[in-house]
Amino acid sequence: MCGWEFWNVHSLETPTMNDPRQGRKRFSASDRGVDPEGALDEASDIAADLARSGVRVPGRPPALSLERQVREWGDQRSFQLLYDAMRGLVESLDFESLVHQILDVAVRSIGADRGIVFLGGSLDSNLFPVAVTSVDPREVRDLSEVSRTILERALGGESTLTVDAASDPVLADAPSVKMHQLRSVLCVPLRVRDELIGAVYLDRRNDANAFSSASMRFLDAFVELASGVLQRAHEHHRLRQENQRLRNQIDPRDPFAHIVTGNPRMRRVLGNAELVARVDAPVMITGESGTGKELLARAIHQSSPRASEPLVTQNCAAVPADLLESLFFGHIRGAFTGAHRDTAGLFQLAHRGVLFLDEIAELAAPLQAKLLRVLETGVVRPLGSEEETRVDVRLIAATSRNLWDAVREGRFREDLFYRISVIELGLPPLRERRDDIPLLLDHFAIKHEADRDRRMRFDRTAIDFLSGYPWRGNVRELENFVRRALVFHAGRAVGPHEVAELLRPAESEPAPRPEAVESRPIPPPNRTTSFKTLEEREREAIVDALRITGGNRTRAAELLGQHRNALLRKIKRLGIDG
Repeated sequence: MCGWEFWNVHSLETPTMNDPRQGRKRFSASDRGVDPEGALDEASDIAADLARSGVRVPGRPPALSLERQVREWGDQRSFQLLYDAMRGLVESLDFESLVHQILDVAVRSIGADRGIVFLGGSLDSNLFPVAVTSVDPREVRDLSEVSRTILERALGGESTLTVDAASDPVLADAPSVKMHQLRSVLCVPLRVRDELIGAVYLDRRNDANAFSSASMRFLDAFVELASGVLQRAHEHHRLRQENQRLRNQIDPRDPFAHIVTGNPRMRRVLGNAELVARVDAPVMITGESGTGKELLARAIHQSSPRASEPLVTQNCAAVPADLLESLFFGHIRGAFTGAHRDTAGLFQLAHRGVLFLDEIAELAAPLQAKLLRVLETGVVRPLGSEEETRVDVRLIAATSRNLWDAVREGRFREDLFYRISVIELGLPPLRERRDDIPLLLDHFAIKHEADRDRRMRFDRTAIDFLSGYPWRGNVRELENFVRRALVFHAGRAVGPHEVAELLRPAESEPAPRPEAVESRPIPPPNRTTSFKTLEEREREAIVDALRITGGNRTRAAELLGQHRNALLRKIKRLGIDG
């Protein structure tokens, strides 16, 4: 169906039927015999007379408010209604979510009891429901039997309004009309770029004449505008798939190749991770801080069938406990002070993709129960909302703590532990893979060098020294060390004396001695040189960074690990030229 292949789900046949028109009002450009405005005026007058005489009309009051608003406020009010209806749709690029939002707005705006969005390209193709509101799934096929002729007309490009199904000779005897007391039915075609792709169906039980010609005109206009948003979502999905395909062609390397290692234990972990990437199961990554847990999670995502979908990351220890629920599940406007608009949560943002939760052991106890429910049911309920949203998310969690100890101590739910630890991958600390240190030194030097013509290298003695260093911060600490070395020693060979200065933890502490890190004896750095203040060292580092980057302050800030504005303030404070 012209590229809409991802709609192929439960099919619903639509054979042609004869269509007697008694009891049914059908409004189209070719139908000149009906005066909807006159009929509405007459119905309104009758209702008013009945109200004045004290006669109570059974069922809910007819949904004429939309028509009356249009008549009383004119085109400006109609435009405002359409604007309000469309406002919530323009931010989404997820096709499935958009279809459900469109149906929800249509049902609420028209005042329908129930609604269904059917998709299918032509009269002789299968129709299938992709979104329903207040309809039992077992009733969808019954409703399709009721509305075969109406759906045929919608797929033929005609909007159809049935004011009283109970008096229609064709529909009156249908079991579902009697069983569900259907009276008013409205159905409009759904187009995308002039291509008929389906229909939006609404009905109302008990009340005849519940829908008016204004209802149909509004729904026609709304669905036509919404179809443009659907087209954009479809194009976005197609372009993302194409982008992923082209990226794979340009860089066909295995995503795990970005993780630098020659260590046998680390290679086994990566081999297991490649197998894990192919299955859609929760993963727990354990390891000390700085060992590369997020890097491994990204590699798993990029190697998985979800690679073209989003990867959303969140450190559970970095958010205040009172904001966690809103962050995870989203909120609606007015849910709390400061909630000025609807906001999607992490699970909604990661729909069809991967959610990576780092330091999950820090998750507050009340949120653990809600997270467990989402993982079990696949639905989230935003703060302040009574409606639930279905999500399809693969969870990858990580922790630098012993999560089982937290379970034994009662700080982490045991049932959640088993839910998220289906597969566990443990990353070894850098001190247990010292053979990777020379590889990582070269890798980070190349990665962060600003001037490729002025390569920095570590001599053999320095490498031996660094290979024996404890690296309590693991790979992250090593990378930061290389970045410091590039600031001070770009274009030069780095020996043990320079390394000792760079590793000095604080001015008041002595430089680490080679003997302390199980390396060959190396003379300690020269301590007869004059002592420099922190301000002097900071000035030297900034001057060197500006020299290396040719005066480019943005790149110099990156080398120094500073925000550009902070660097500019320091340059001004220290009176540095350049």
